[in-house]
Amino acid sequence: MAGTTFSLPILPFVLMLLLCNAGGMIKTANAQDKTWCVAKPSATDAELSANLEFACVHVDCTTIQPNGPCFNPNTFINHASVAMNLYYSFHGRNLWNCDYQKSGLITKTDPSYGTCQYA
Repeated sequence: MAGTTFSLPILPFVLMLLLCNAGGMIKTANAQDKTWCVAKPSATDAELSANLEFACVHVDCTTIQPNGPCFNPNTFINHASVAMNLYYSFHGRNLWNCDYQKSGLITKTDPSYGTCQYA
């Protein structure tokens, strides 16, 4: 009986220690998995235009302006993807910051190309 009363107060401490340790491992794994937000290939030009307009109100989109490092190719899908990712990155890379009414896509593959470096 004495052994039982001794282990009960320790049980919550051990559980707390295990939970804290597991949370630390989860955070480390997520920190190593960088993600980017791009436009879905199936998105319409109207959706891409709306996404571009929304994102550029909230972040600096000079990289997709003429002579900017991400201007070419000069297409809606390219410009929208760059702008959507800038917004996604600036706002903490949360899933909901890449939804864009279901026209955004999160990728683990860096979409950077040439002189255009995605954040």
